Amino acid sequence: MAVPAYPPCESSREMRQIAVSVARPAPPRGFIVGDTMELDADERDELLRVLLSAFPSVEELRRVVGANRRQELEALASTGSVRERIFALIHRAELEGWTRELVTGAYAALPRNPRLLRFVQGYFASVQRSIPRVSLERIFGPGWAGGGLDVWRRRLTSIGRQVCRVEPQVGAALGTGFLVSPNVVLTNFHVIENKLLESLRVRFDHKVLPDRTLLQPGRVYRVTKCLAHSPYSPADLMHPRPREATVSELDYAFLQVEGAPGEALVDGESRGWLELPETREPFTPGSLALIFQHPEGQPMSVAVDEFLGVNPSRTRVAYRACTGPGSSGAPCFTQDLRLAALHHSGGPRMPSSTGHNEGIPTDTIRDSLPPRVRDVLGWR
Repeated sequence: MAVPAYPPCESSREMRQIAVSVARPAPPRGFIVGDTMELDADERDELLRVLLSAFPSVEELRRVVGANRRQELEALASTGSVRERIFALIHRAELEGWTRELVTGAYAALPRNPRLLRFVQGYFASVQRSIPRVSLERIFGPGWAGGGLDVWRRRLTSIGRQVCRVEPQVGAALGTGFLVSPNVVLTNFHVIENKLLESLRVRFDHKVLPDRTLLQPGRVYRVTKCLAHSPYSPADLMHPRPREATVSELDYAFLQVEGAPGEALVDGESRGWLELPETREPFTPGSLALIFQHPEGQPMSVAVDEFLGVNPSRTRVAYRACTGPGSSGAPCFTQDLRLAALHHSGGPRMPSSTGHNEGIPTDTIRDSLPPRVRDVLGWR
């Protein structure tokens, strides 16, 4: 399907929770607990333990912080144990937005420390690293009712496990997809159009560092059947668009795969899947849209921008987003991570400066499926 695309966002990596439990020192007096933090609780605990083991003295840690951070470190390090000082340093880095510099600086100082290396790999393999801090601050501003930042991050991690690349047996990745039952992946029809089903694969858990070092090739499952599909609309290729897409032009394909990847264990937890909701999302203009994508076959990243609105027939929803070739078939969520749409394409129907993309509302897709398909999927 020849549709315009926009440059991919800076790719980032799939989230990984580190199961570490340590006693946390009390935060230094004057620190505000509950501010938007880049690290989750487990990551903060592990970073504390890693820095404590790698840098047993404050003098060694001062080298890591660097000339432009010494003043803050000296102010924090005037009293208390080494553990308390390192905890204060991490908290200050979080509040002021230089956690990445702290992590990379520590690794640059001790690149052969195996525990520090493991932390750095997990840190940069996290899909959350692709979400700008300003977006997190907007999501968790006044009126947030989603249960807190750590709950949201756990949901983010879970979604990351359920999203995959769609690729041929040999060659470059074709698009993105996501599990909607234990063994069924949803993607766009145009991603697989004119492809032999027996040549298609889906790949989960693909992890690569920013320097392109492969951490994990991922788990591959063979496509065995297309349970249902709907073509795209000829109007999708025209500018200006002469008409709306109809409910028989939803550009989806439900691909059954071998095995049951949704029931596989990942980091000790079941991978799970995303059942398409029946609720009709309002797509309020200005509210945030989050797209979990594999742009150009790269490791997973999350594009964040605003919904623009939905058409009267609810067959297309428009949003601003930073996507690229290979993002087609990605799941699109609201800011509180409710599944809302199947990402479909970039679009020429608004000025290019707005970065207009669009998807298909998931409730419309669900309503279009015959009962026999919903039964196969286990949806009641």
